[in-house]
Amino acid sequence: ANKKVVGAAKKSPAGSPGKKAASGKTAISVVSNFGCKLCPAEGPSTVQTWGEWDCDPEDTSGCTPSQKHCYGRSFPWHFDMLEKAYVLEGSATLTPDDPALHCAAVTLMPKDMVTFPKGWCCSWEVHSFFRKRYTFFDHNGIQVDEVDEAGDDEAAGTRKRVKK
Repeated sequence: ANKKVVGAAKKSPAGSPGKKAASGKTAISVVSNFGCKLCPAEGPSTVQTWGEWDCDPEDTSGCTPSQKHCYGRSFPWHFDMLEKAYVLEGSATLTPDDPALHCAAVTLMPKDMVTFPKGWCCSWEVHSFFRKRYTFFDHNGIQVDEVDEAGDDEAAGTRKRVKK
């Protein structure tokens, strides 16, 4: 796997809090081509039970984003918990709200494994239909579930995700 690290942060182990780069910046980390060349279309087995989220950049209906779906090409986002995500399809560029704090923009592609530190704020620019699997971790590195927002049709868990 090829590793891209935004800023100088090191790859954090699953569930650990976001790492600060040597500069004191909180960076996301991206491992390209995570898994193997022979991985199934839905990703390695370790991510197949994670939640699924998608965004259709061509949908300009003005629908309100939900936990499982987003609409339109551009929107703000706040990661209120440490999140790990595996990109299944599409591409998107994430530009931090404060590059001095959160490092430079990064473009996500299929097969990227991404770690978003708690508190990371950005704007998404979705280039093509984007789909990812994701899960959250608390400050102790323990995987947690989420509570579905009204209108979402998937099973409820124990944790709610807050969006900006």
